[in-house]
Amino acid sequence: MLSLEDIFPPFALRIACGTVELRVLRDDDLPELVDLVRGGIQAPGLPMPFLRDWHELPFAPGTPDGFPTTSLAWWWTQRATFAVDDWRLALTVRRDGQLVGMQDLHARDFAQTRTVDTGSWLGLAHQGEGTGTLMRQLVVGLAFDELGAVACGSGYIVGNAASAAVSRKTGYVENGRRRIVQHTTQGKVGVEEQRVLVTPATYVRPTGRVTVQGADALRRFLGIER
Repeated sequence: MLSLEDIFPPFALRIACGTVELRVLRDDDLPELVDLVRGGIQAPGLPMPFLRDWHELPFAPGTPDGFPTTSLAWWWTQRATFAVDDWRLALTVRRDGQLVGMQDLHARDFAQTRTVDTGSWLGLAHQGEGTGTLMRQLVVGLAFDELGAVACGSGYIVGNAASAAVSRKTGYVENGRRRIVQHTTQGKVGVEEQRVLVTPATYVRPTGRVTVQGADALRRFLGIER
């Protein structure tokens, strides 16, 4: 009988360095992920980091609205719409076996652009310990070393010093600003987003030994030739 990894190869992906491990989100992770979100994400004094304030929705399990139902729809949609020309890896981040955050990697028309985008967040209790930088370094390394990307983009809301520091420590350089819209419970809000870009020439690697499993199967699934 086929395994889940055979059926959906991204499940076989594992990236690790020291006590930090990244793997594609599974349904078994969801209860722990919901608890992590409920513990808080947004640090006091920093701007709201997301396009939607999903992390601040009322906690209403077992109902069609509120958290976590609305977030479940988003996480499941990423898997259901996974395609060679438009894919997203939602990676759980564990430190010492404990779920501490999420690291996303996504791309459109990767075969032509060889460019990906990254996004990430950490639970409030796990911020300021270096995990945010390491998890970003690991996923950027995956993109360059295993998938053959030539550039990784990202962005953060102007004023988010923590996100800016993670980007800088990973080797991202500023790549222009743009005006974007955030959707909040109070309505739409216009904010400035700082775009950043990292290339193999500027990338700062982790200091520890990195191991990657499942990259061959992932490349075949995505139709990527090295």
